[in-house]
Amino acid sequence: MPLTLPNLDDRRYTDLVDEARALIPTHAPEWTNHNPSDPGIMLVELFAWLSEMLLYRLNRVTDENTRNFLRLLNGRGWQPSGTTAEALAEDVRQTVLALRRRERAVSVEDFEALAAEADARVARVRCLPRRNALMDFDAEQPGHVSLVVVATPGSEMASVLQAVQTYLEPHRLLTTFVHVVEAPLLPVDLAASVVPLPDATPGELQTRAVAALRDFLDPLHGGEARSGWPFGRNAYVSEIYQLLDQLSGVDYVTSVQLATDDAQRRVLNSGGELVGLAVKPYELVSARTLNVTITPV
Repeated sequence: MPLTLPNLDDRRYTDLVDEARALIPTHAPEWTNHNPSDPGIMLVELFAWLSEMLLYRLNRVTDENTRNFLRLLNGRGWQPSGTTAEALAEDVRQTVLALRRRERAVSVEDFEALAAEADARVARVRCLPRRNALMDFDAEQPGHVSLVVVATPGSEMASVLQAVQTYLEPHRLLTTFVHVVEAPLLPVDLAASVVPLPDATPGELQTRAVAALRDFLDPLHGGEARSGWPFGRNAYVSEIYQLLDQLSGVDYVTSVQLATDDAQRRVLNSGGELVGLAVKPYELVSARTLNVTITPV
């Protein structure tokens, strides 16, 4: 007695024609003649007939056909995990998941995803196309790709960079030169003056304010989303005002100053007042000094 094959798709010619005709008003509202004499309807019926034949063939696929196809996808050495329907379904799932994995680094997203897979100590990574980070971050270098990496705290940076470089080597295109470096940090010096509420404890408020600022500027936990300061995002005086003003125990903020070693990074408004610090696309900010002065009225 032959085995009963699963019916993978039970639609027939009439079902396919009706389904296609129902989609016409949505995709082609100007098409109003849905009679069999219309050339468009005749094409719909033709494709429905062809589709029905394909569905018939699809329903003739046996488990052994499926295993042979999986062997073709996985290589000659592949062996099924079992003979049951559940084992076959799991084999199909694992094969599909393997096919979805990135095997070749072509796009920016490919490089970043593969670099993150390379080592568990890679916390964040940014890909810079057409850049040779070993020579000049800012000049375009066709054929070169650079990755700037942020490692988890306590990791040996040289070991992490080597692991990423080694992992990407077999995945890169033949004509691509890949460079992996540590993410450059823009050191920021911040000074602020805060007026506390009458019932606030100045020492405790100062400690919380410094901690909040350090967390906000942190490469791994900073930024508005608290997922790490975004690469290339400028640091603005206004957001420091907002952050401090929202702390419990703060009445208002009287002043905020941002500074770094490079004076050209200063962003000024039309009145010459400091607005923020400019951060390059491959950089993150890092709090070097944080000074919060509590000045009771």
